[in-house]
Amino acid sequence: MATSRQLAAIMFTDIAGYTALMGADEQKAFELLRANRLLQQAHIQEYGGRWIKELGDGVLASFSNAADAVLCAIAIQRSSADVADLYLRIGIHSGDVIYIRRQ
Repeated sequence: MATSRQLAAIMFTDIAGYTALMGADEQKAFELLRANRLLQQAHIQEYGGRWIKELGDGVLASFSNAADAVLCAIAIQRSSADVADLYLRIGIHSGDVIYIRRQ
């Protein structure tokens, strides 16, 4: 396996109150999850990010610089205001990421 290190900005988002919503209204929770996924995929692509994976109601994405990650987060927050009951928390971390390539 070959590895390389790169400086990256990592963005993690999650839906505030998702676990409680799952207990109260599972169907609505799944609808919010789908809406969130579509909204974020478009913005992550628009700002040159790479969708890494979903973790429950969370999304992990990588950007080549912090400015794009922050602009993407702002766009996501603005767009999420148009989706009823979708409240997102977004964190951004900048640091070395190790990429492993399997040969």
